Amino acid sequence: MDTLDKYDRTNSEAFQRVSVLDVYAARLLMFSFFLPEKLQSFVTILVGVYFVFRSFRAKFSVPRSNYLWAALLGSLYFLYLFSIPFTPPEYKHFLSLLCERKLSLLLLPLVFALTGQPFRLAIINELRFFVYGCLVSCMVGNADFVYHSWLAHDSIHALSHVRYRIIFESCTGIHPTYMGVFLGFSICITLLSTAFVGRRGQVMQYAIVYVLLVLLLALLAKSPIIALIFIGGHYAYRRRQALLRYKMALAGFFASVIAACFFIPFIGQRLREVLQFAGIGKSGNVADNSVYVRKLLWTVDTDLIKQYWLTGVGAGRLLHILRERYFFYSIANHFPVGYFDPHNEYFSEWLSFGLLGIAVFVTMLTVHFVRAIRMRHYLYLYMLIILYITFSTETLLSRQEGVLFYSVFTSLFFFSARRLEDRR
Repeated sequence: MDTLDKYDRTNSEAFQRVSVLDVYAARLLMFSFFLPEKLQSFVTILVGVYFVFRSFRAKFSVPRSNYLWAALLGSLYFLYLFSIPFTPPEYKHFLSLLCERKLSLLLLPLVFALTGQPFRLAIINELRFFVYGCLVSCMVGNADFVYHSWLAHDSIHALSHVRYRIIFESCTGIHPTYMGVFLGFSICITLLSTAFVGRRGQVMQYAIVYVLLVLLLALLAKSPIIALIFIGGHYAYRRRQALLRYKMALAGFFASVIAACFFIPFIGQRLREVLQFAGIGKSGNVADNSVYVRKLLWTVDTDLIKQYWLTGVGAGRLLHILRERYFFYSIANHFPVGYFDPHNEYFSEWLSFGLLGIAVFVTMLTVHFVRAIRMRHYLYLYMLIILYITFSTETLLSRQEGVLFYSVFTSLFFFSARRLEDRR
C-alpha cells in the first residue's frame, strides 16, 4: 500500500505539517462509509472542507492543471446538470434527486485537487481503518443474522442466501454487492500494506485476508469475487518468489476457501442456480433464480440500447421506461417480476445520455486506468478493476455508498499519485 512511510518520510518538512487532528480526520473519513446515509454525507463534507481549509492555511499552491483534471473526472455530472432544461416536467423531480445524489462525482475531485499532498497521503496512510470498519460492520451483520436464525429455530439446511442478504442489509444499511466491493478493496489494502513486519506480522496479515475472504464468500457478491480472481493472479505473479517462501500461507488460503464452501450453505445454493441456468438439474425461472433474472436484465437493457443507442431516453425518464417494460413482461408471463434499474453502470449512462453519455463515462474510466498504470499504483489499479467489473452487473453510482466510495477513492488516488522522480 502507498503510505506516508513510502512517500513522505523523506520529506520531513511536509510530514511535520500533518497534525494529530489530521490523522483522526482521515480515520473518521474511513469509518464514514459504514455510518447511516445522512451521517455519512455530513462526515464526508465535514472532512473534505477541513482538509481544504488546512491546505489553504498551510499555503499549498494548487496547479491550474488540477482544476482541469477535476473538471474532467467530474465530467459525467455535467451531463446530468445540462439535461435538466431538456427533461419533461414529469421527470424533472427524479432527475433533481439524481443530481443531488451524484453531486460528489464533481465535488470530491475538486476537494482532492485543492487538498495538499501531505494531507492526501495522511488519508491514504489510514486506509487500515477502512478495513477495520469492514470487519466490524460484517461481524455485526453476521451476528444479527445468527440471532434471527436462532429466534426462528432454523436448521443449517433451512438457511437461505436470500434471507441472509436481506437481514445483512437491514442491519448494516449496506447492500451486499456494495459490501462485497468494500471487502474486495479491504483485501487489496491488507495484501499491499507494508505495516506487517516479521513472521508474526505476516501471520496477522494473511489471517485478516482469510477472514475478509470468508466474509466475502458468505455474501457471494459475484462481481467482486471475479475481480479478485484477476487481482489475485496479478498479485501472485508479482510476488511469485515471495509466495514460494510462504507455502503454509497459500495452503491456508485454499483451506479457508474450501472450508467456506463446505460450511456456508449459501454458496451451494448460488452454485445450484448457475447449474440450473446451464440446464443441469431442475429447470429454473426468474421467480426463483437470480441468474435467470440477470439474463432478463441483460435482454431488456440491450433491447433498449438497440432502440435508443444514439440519444438515450434521458436520465429522469429511464426508470419509468424500465417499469413499463417489466410491467408488460409480468403480464405476458403471468407472474410479477417487479422492476429493476439497469443493473449495469455502462448501460445506465448509455441509456441516460446516449452515445455521448457512454463516451464521457468510458473516457473518465480510461483516464483513471492510464493514471494507475503509468504510476504503478497497484492499490489504485486493483480498486479500479473491482469497480469496472462490478459496473457490469450493478449500477454502483445509483446509491450513495457506491457513488461516495467511487468519488472518494478514485479522486484521492488520482491526485496523490506521483511519478517516482517526483517523490524524491
